[in-house]
Amino acid sequence: MIMPKIALLGTGAIGASVARALYLNKVPFDILVRDDARKNELIQNGISFSMKGALTRIPLMETGDYRAIRIEQGGEYDYVLLGMKATHLPASLNHAWKLAPNGRVVLLQNGLPEEVIQVTAQEAPRIVAGIVGYNVQLLPDGVFFQSNPGHLIFGTVPGQALATALKVAIEPWIPVIITDNGPGYRWNKLAINCVINGLGALSGQTLGAIFANRAGRVGAIRILEETGTVMQHLGIKEEIVPGGLSVFKFGQKGSWPGFLQHLVLRILGMKYSKVKTSMLQDIENKRATEVDAIQGAVVEAARKAKIPTPILSEVVEKIRAIESGKAKPGAENLTALAGNS
Repeated sequence: MIMPKIALLGTGAIGASVARALYLNKVPFDILVRDDARKNELIQNGISFSMKGALTRIPLMETGDYRAIRIEQGGEYDYVLLGMKATHLPASLNHAWKLAPNGRVVLLQNGLPEEVIQVTAQEAPRIVAGIVGYNVQLLPDGVFFQSNPGHLIFGTVPGQALATALKVAIEPWIPVIITDNGPGYRWNKLAINCVINGLGALSGQTLGAIFANRAGRVGAIRILEETGTVMQHLGIKEEIVPGGLSVFKFGQKGSWPGFLQHLVLRILGMKYSKVKTSMLQDIENKRATEVDAIQGAVVEAARKAKIPTPILSEVVEKIRAIESGKAKPGAENLTALAGNS
């Protein structure tokens, strides 16, 4: 198979993980940036990525197989992967259509990015939903660290699995699932993100500390219950991201005994004890969080469906207060969220 021409627009943690997989497979790619300062930074430092104790250093040049170039220097691509936050997605999508006039655009955002953008009937089949089933952190030394192996899931509209060449280019370094039920995986991952990112931002703690705390576990269960209710009302046919949980089963009142719910969360906390969520990293670095794109997306969907989501609404309100400096992260926020349970 002829390898596709691939560009990465957005040089965050997930883009770095894809760049690593392509580099290890000797598949050329371009990283597209908006200004010379970012381009020069990438050329000077490259990308460093650590997983399972193995460090991969990816050198980048303005020419060659692995390029860092300005957007306007880009050519025509088969796939443009968009890795920026949802707030920057509409503007970046305009660039992507020009760069892939006959190709596909892959959305790697958290939340429900398909609802953030407006596409025509002709453009819709060229959108590929990218659901990320793993966590990547940027360490203080500038190294991207992937804490656990996971999957990339490429979802397209029913009957149009368009990401086969991209799957070949990325595997085996990232296992890839191609599905025509992107929303099923998207909502499953969104529910988990509502929990881990929300509780991380509220508490200022790693997942290990959060799930060692009964209040953290109660908060997680309540968030999953509310999200699961919204999903069922919307008629989402749930698909489970590998290594994840069924929101319908775990988050449905009475479906699992309480002691088992708490046990599973304790185990997950031990497995991912040192993981610091991206939303907490944003708060620590005084960056805007994705609370509106993640928890806010569920609250908005629930509002339209006239479904109450008091816990998620409280999470959104509190994170906004933390983000604005009116409140601070702390374990006491988990206690408040759990109430008297």
